[in-house]
Amino acid sequence: MRKTGTENNNKIKVKKLPFSSLCNAEIIKVFEGNGIIEVESMQKAPFSLSNRFVRLSKTEFLDKTTGEIKYYKKTETRNQNPSEVRKTFKALRRLINYNFCGGNNEKHITLTYGKLQKDYKQVNKDFRHWWRLIKKHFSSLEYICVIEYQANGSIHLHVLVKDIENEDLPLEQELLNATWTKGFSKITEIENATNLGAYFSARFTDIDLKEDIQNENTSKLILKGARIKYYKTGQKIFTTSRGIVRNKGHTVTQEEQEEMTRGAKMIYAESKEISKIDSNGKKIVLNTITYQQYKKERE
Repeated sequence: MRKTGTENNNKIKVKKLPFSSLCNAEIIKVFEGNGIIEVESMQKAPFSLSNRFVRLSKTEFLDKTTGEIKYYKKTETRNQNPSEVRKTFKALRRLINYNFCGGNNEKHITLTYGKLQKDYKQVNKDFRHWWRLIKKHFSSLEYICVIEYQANGSIHLHVLVKDIENEDLPLEQELLNATWTKGFSKITEIENATNLGAYFSARFTDIDLKEDIQNENTSKLILKGARIKYYKTGQKIFTTSRGIVRNKGHTVTQEEQEEMTRGAKMIYAESKEISKIDSNGKKIVLNTITYQQYKKERE
């Protein structure tokens, strides 16, 4: 066996391509929620990575296909691992769309601190205490809680709440003020609109300089994805209560996918090519993946 670093000729590369529909895709997976249909298609079914790689220690693993011992790449913050971040916010977007639609039994709550707060564990402790107090008043309430960093690194919370047993949620600011005493709190109605997941996911990753911090040296008031650098590796970006339903999606045939999306408007599409360069410098295409997002008209 021979050791190698993470940089090698067989490194997997992902390249975006102009969108093109796949013919005879082996895997088509569909996710639905709040009028949004997401379709992920793969030209080839993925193989099990668990059969290929064997963990040897905290720093090394064996690639059985090549006989190489490789090193895990250590990252300090999540912005150094973009694939992980994309997966996390994709899951959050789908989770919101699957559970929230802007009904009268839903609210968006913001919980902030009066002083600079960067202690992630303390924030979680404070949230759990606040949630126990709220549940005494609304026993059938469920939540999605997102940890958000301001431009100065201070933490605050965005909590989407839903009463799963009632059609209305009479949660007033007075109760919020009494239960959250760490700083400012706010209740906002969730707008009845499709793709709430996309709206909130963007809101939680972008920094709005008008809201967070004034910086005369920047030419843009919105810094796209700028919050990501504050999240540490392994730190949860969001948490949920037990009553929030996970959107695992389901595998369909080409005919079933076409039937599900018939009459819906495609609002986004992209294609990706997964490839590697072998030891002879030859490019080998491993897979092609397409992603499509459709919006259904409300009835």
